[in-house]
Amino acid sequence: MVATRHWSKYLLLNVLGVCIVVIQPSFIPTQAVEKEAQRTQAKLLTEKGHELLDRGRNSEAFEAWKQATKIYRKLQYEQGITGSLINESLALQALGLYPRACNTLLQALKLDKDSSICDTSLEQATDSESTTASLKAAIDKQKLTQVDLLGLQNLGDVLRLIGKLDTSFAVLDKASQIAKNLPTESKISNFNNQLLLNKANTLRSLYYQFKSKYQLTDEPETKQNALLKAQENFYLTLKIYKQLIADKESKTYIQAYLNQLSLLLEIEKWTNLTKESSQIITTEQSLQQLFKVLSTSKEKFQQLSPIESIYTRLNLAQSLTEINQNSKFKQLLFPQSSSLIVALDTAREALILSKELDNKRAESYALGTIGKIYDYLGQVTESKQCLETAIGLAQSVQAWDIAYQWQWELGRLYQQMGKADKAKEAYTAAINNLDKVRGNILAVSPEIQFKFKEKVEPVYQEYMELLLSQKNPNLKQVVSVQEKLKLSELETFLECGKLPVISLLDSQKLVDLPPTIYVIKLKNRIEVIVRTPEGNFYRHTKDFSLLSNSINSLLKGIQNKEITGIEESDLLIYSQALYNLLFAPIKKYLPKSGTLVFVLDSFFQNLPIAMLHDGNNYLIKRYNISTASSSELWQSQTLNPNKLKALIAGISEVSPSFQNPLVPRNFNALPKVKTEILNIKKNTTPDSKLLLNAKFTSEDFRQKMKDNPLTIVHLSTHGQFSSAPEKTFILAWDIPVTVKKLKLLLKTQRSGIDLLVLSACQTAKGDERSALGIAGIAVKAGARSTLASLWLVEADSTTKLMSEFYKGLRNGLTKAEALRLAQLKLMSDPKYSHPYFWAGFILVGNWL
Repeated sequence: MVATRHWSKYLLLNVLGVCIVVIQPSFIPTQAVEKEAQRTQAKLLTEKGHELLDRGRNSEAFEAWKQATKIYRKLQYEQGITGSLINESLALQALGLYPRACNTLLQALKLDKDSSICDTSLEQATDSESTTASLKAAIDKQKLTQVDLLGLQNLGDVLRLIGKLDTSFAVLDKASQIAKNLPTESKISNFNNQLLLNKANTLRSLYYQFKSKYQLTDEPETKQNALLKAQENFYLTLKIYKQLIADKESKTYIQAYLNQLSLLLEIEKWTNLTKESSQIITTEQSLQQLFKVLSTSKEKFQQLSPIESIYTRLNLAQSLTEINQNSKFKQLLFPQSSSLIVALDTAREALILSKELDNKRAESYALGTIGKIYDYLGQVTESKQCLETAIGLAQSVQAWDIAYQWQWELGRLYQQMGKADKAKEAYTAAINNLDKVRGNILAVSPEIQFKFKEKVEPVYQEYMELLLSQKNPNLKQVVSVQEKLKLSELETFLECGKLPVISLLDSQKLVDLPPTIYVIKLKNRIEVIVRTPEGNFYRHTKDFSLLSNSINSLLKGIQNKEITGIEESDLLIYSQALYNLLFAPIKKYLPKSGTLVFVLDSFFQNLPIAMLHDGNNYLIKRYNISTASSSELWQSQTLNPNKLKALIAGISEVSPSFQNPLVPRNFNALPKVKTEILNIKKNTTPDSKLLLNAKFTSEDFRQKMKDNPLTIVHLSTHGQFSSAPEKTFILAWDIPVTVKKLKLLLKTQRSGIDLLVLSACQTAKGDERSALGIAGIAVKAGARSTLASLWLVEADSTTKLMSEFYKGLRNGLTKAEALRLAQLKLMSDPKYSHPYFWAGFILVGNWL
C-alpha cells in the first residue's frame, strides 16, 4: 500500500533535510529593520504551516503559507515566493484540491502558460501528447534552482493524482535529468532517490490503471494490450524499488522495501500477470529475501519524518495482514507464529505516533487497520470498537475516502455477527460516502480511482446480497443500490465525476412512468425486479448458469456476419429460452401492452430485448421497448412533432478517416447513406441541416452544432461501441471522433439534444460489454435519448426503418412507439422479417 494520502510529499522538505526559507539572501546590516522583521515573520509562518500540516490542519496550514507568500511578494524575494507557493500546493493537495494545487505549482515554476495541463474537465481529463511536449519544452527554457526542482517533484506527484500519469512521469523524469546535472556541491541529499520513489509511484499508478482497463473491458485487442502494459509498468516499478533498496543509507530504503513487498503481494492476486511472469524471480523467493532484510532494518523507520513513519508502518501492517490470508505465504514466512500479531503491533505503533502528532486522518487509518486485524483474529468486540472510532475520526475531517472503507468493513463485521439491521446501516453509510467520493473522484488516491473492481463494485454488490437475503427484502432499496452501481460504472468508463441525472425511482420527477424491469447479475444468480406504475416491486430469481449458454449463443449468432444465413428457427431456441427464464415469471405483473423500460446489468446490455419470444410472438409485437444502462436519466421531455430540427450528417464514400489505425479494416463505403439522410430531411423541419461526405468534417460538424439550436442529431456513418472508451468512436470525414472527443464537438448545445441517432454503427465484436459505449456516447452528447444499432445492419433495411421512425415522430408518437412501429414494418416485409434486420436497433434513455 502506498501511503494513503501520499503524505511523504507533504513533508518533502524535511525528508530532504532542506527548508525553503533557509535559502534567503545574506543578512545585510544596512537593510531596514522592518524588512528583517518581515523575513523573520515569513520564516515563522512557514514553520507554523508545516506543523499544522503535520497535524492534519490543512486549511490553517494553507492560510499560514498564504500569508508567507504575501510577505515574500512584498519583499520581492523570488526564491521565497516560489518556495511558499510550493508549500501552498502541499496544503491544497492535503485538502484534495489537486487541480488548484497543480495550477499553484505552475505559477510557482512560472509555467502557468501551460495551465491546460491541470484541466480535469470531461474533455480534458486525459493526457495529451502535445500538451506534455509543450510543458517539457517550457521546463527546458527555465533556469531552474534547487527550489524549482522541488516544485517539479511536487508537480509530477499532483499530475499523477489528477490522472495525468504519462505527463507526471515525463515531469519527474525531466526533474531527475536536471538534478543529475547539478554540480556535486549543489545536489540536495537524497533528492535523486526521492525522485526515483516518485517515479515508481507514478509507474505503479499506471500499472493499476492498465489493470483496471483489463478488468473493465471485454474488447479482445484492448484487453490484451492492457495486460501487456500492466506487465510492463509492474516490472518497471519493481526495477526502481530494487534500485532504491541497493542504497541502504537512503531515507527511501525502507519505503522502497515495503512498497516492493506490497507490490509483490498485489501481483500474486492477479494471476494473469504471474502466469506470464518470466522476468523476475518467483514471488516466494522475493518475499523470503525481503523479510530476511526487513527483520534487521526496523531502525530505518527512525530516519523517516513522523507522518511518513506512520504510513510506512501501516503499509507493513497491511502487507502482513495480506500474508495471513495467503496460506502459501503464511507457511513460508510465519511457520511458527502469526503474521497478524506482528501486524497488530506495527499498527499500534502507528496509532501511538498519529496520536502524538494529533493527526486525525492518520489516526483513523491506524485504528481502522487495527480493527481489520482484530476481525481476522476473531476479536469481534475489539474490531467493532476500533472501526467505529476510526469512522468517527475520518468523518470529523471529512475523509470520506477512508470513512467508506471502515463503514464497509463494519458492515461485513455486523453481517458475521448476524446483526442484519446494523449491517444495513453500515453499508448505507458506506455507499453515501462513496457517493461523495464519486462527486470528486480526483480527490482520492489513484489506487481507488483505478480499483473499481476491488474497492467500489463489491460494496454495492455485497449490500444488494445482504438486502436480498432478508425474509421480506426491500426491493426498492435494492434497485436504488443497483442504480448507484451502474452509474458509478458509467462514470468510471468516462473517467469523470458524478453525473447530473434523475432517478427513475423518484416518481415525482417523472410523469406516467412505465413498468421498469431491472435485470441484475450477482455472483451466481440473476435477479429480475419489476417496478409497476403504481410503485410496487416484485422479484424473480434464476441461477445464472441456466441463462449464460442461451445468452452467449444468441449474442454469438446475431454478431455473425452471416446471420441472415442462420435460420430464424435456430435463433428462436435461444430467444424463447431467455423469454421463459427472464420474462415469463414476471409477465403477470405487467400490462398486456404499452411501454417497458429495461435497466440491464452490463452483461445483458448487448442483448436485443425485442427478440425475446414467447413461443408465438416476439416481445416487440406487444411492447414499446426502451433500455438503459442505468435507471437514472436526464430530464424527461416529449418531442414536439413541429420542432424536429435536426443536424443530419453522413458518409457514403471511403473517407480519409478510414485509414486511421483505430478503424477496423472491414469498414466499407455506405452508398445508401445519401438516400437515407435525404429521406430523413423530408421528415424533419425545413431548417434542418445536412452534412454529407467531405462536408462532414469534425470542424464543420462542430460549427453547425454551434450555430443551430437542435432537437435531433442524426449520424449515418460508421462507428463502433466498445467497453474500451478509446475504441468507442464515430467516423467523421477527416477523423474518428472518440467518445472522449465528442463532448468538444457537442458542448455548444447547452441544453443538450433530445435525440441522438447512430444508424450505421455497431458494437465491437467479441466485447460482451460493448453497449456501455452507447451509454458513454449518449452522456458525452448530452442526449436524452439515443437510437443505435447493436450490429451493422444491411443498408436498404436501415434506410426503410429510419424513414418509418421519423414518420412516427412527425406524427406525434413517442420515440419508443415510433421505433416499435418501424421495426414491425420491417418485420411484416418478407424480405426483412429476419431478426437481423430489425432486432439490433435499441433506444437508450428517455422513451418519450
